[in-house]
Amino acid sequence: MGGGPRRPYPKSVWSPSGGWWAQPNTWKRNTAIVSVGILAVSAYLFKTSAELERRAVYPRVWIPSMLWAKQFKNNTDPKFQPPKSL
Repeated sequence: MGGGPRRPYPKSVWSPSGGWWAQPNTWKRNTAIVSVGILAVSAYLFKTSAELERRAVYPRVWIPSMLWAKQFKNNTDPKFQPPKSL
């Protein structure tokens, strides 16, 4: 079971993924570093998107971005109001 024995392979081959049957000793640390990086980039993109979000027409139904969009919190535009009826 398991696909048979491992085949011989050349020792001088380099590849970015680690080559045949790679199992680096620091895989947990590498995974944590990449996870933190992805989280930081995602948080930055979310913050920037929330700051730049503008709607021309008030939504007909509730949407999640109403919780964090400045346009809904500081609504001073008289034209940007909820619809009278749905």
